[in-house]
Formats: sequence, structure tokens, C-alpha cells
Amino acid sequence: MQGVKEEVTFVDIYQMSGIDKRIDFIIEHYPHFIRMLDAFEVGLITNIKRERRYNRCAENGEIGVRIQASGHADPTGNEGSTNGDLRTYIRQGNFIAALKGTDNFFTYKNQIITLMDMRDDYEVVSAVVDSLNDEQPQYVSYLQRERTITETAEAEGVTEEAIRSRFYRVRKLLIKRTKTFMKNNSKYSLLLKGA
Repeated sequence: MQGVKEEVTFVDIYQMSGIDKRIDFIIEHYPHFIRMLDAFEVGLITNIKRERRYNRCAENGEIGVRIQASGHADPTGNEGSTNGDLRTYIRQGNFIAALKGTDNFFTYKNQIITLMDMRDDYEVVSAVVDSLNDEQPQYVSYLQRERTITETAEAEGVTEEAIRSRFYRVRKLLIKRTKTFMKNNSKYSLLLKGA
């Protein structure tokens, strides 16, 4: 599968971003951030499986005719087991097991490391958001897409501009508090540089 031009993904952009941009990205996508990571992970698993399958067929010199190599056949069970194993390996950072039989080891490794960082960063942002819930419940509702600026302004009897201004200040506070718990370089940055 060599020669395929790789597309820059949001995971790649996140990896190259500094702490401020990372926090901004999480806040922008807060209500569905984990689902975005899960979807990317499913795509990564699919790519790894396809690459393994292609390489296995190329090694065996197969020309498209499937020949059963073992006496056991449970494709559905094998598929589920493979998906579960890959997901576990990816979340644990077990690159060797996850990427065995692939050509794009370093690309996938960087994506896995970044996914791990993104999940960790989200946990920090989420904890800070939870801590703001008592102080600024309206902002938390807005952040979680439960209420709009217009709805909040109407409920409080103030202008939308006043709410925007307040939410801007709260967002800055959220970023400031989050930065105290996050380091600019991920804990895996040395792995990425050595990859």
C-alpha cells in the first residue's frame, strides 16, 4: 500500500499544535470530542486491518481466490476479536502488537500517541469544566450545546452581547485553569521525536 498520498487529519493538526490551540480545539468540539476520537480510532483500526490483509495476501502471492489455510473458520468471531484487540492495543499504546504487519508503522504510531494525548487532555479540560459548573452553570450549558447565547440572554434578561462578553471571560478563565494542569509538550513527545 505504498505510494498512497496521506491526508492531514485533525489528529495530525492537533499533534502539531501548541497548548493554546489544543485547548481551543477541545473547547470548540467539547460535546462531541470523544466521539470524534472514537470515530478516528475506528478508521485507524480499519486502515490497519486493511493494510495487514493486503500485506498478507501479497506475501502469500494470492490472486484474489480465498483458500482456507486452517481447519477453523469463524470470520465474525475473528473480526470482533481483532477489533477488540486492536482497540485495546491502541489505547494502551502497545505499538508493536497494534501495528504488526503494517507498512506505515511510524505514521500510525504518531496517530496513536496523539490520540492518547487527546484523551488525556480532554480529561483535564472536562475536570476544569466540571469545576466551573457551580460558578458558571450558564457557560457550561452553552459549552455542552444545551443552550444558545440567545436563550441564555433571554432567560437572564440581558443582551446577547453581555452574554458573549461574559462567556468570553469565562472561556479565558477555563483556558487559564486548564493550562496549569497541562504541559505544552505531551508526555509522549519524546517518543514522537524518536519515532
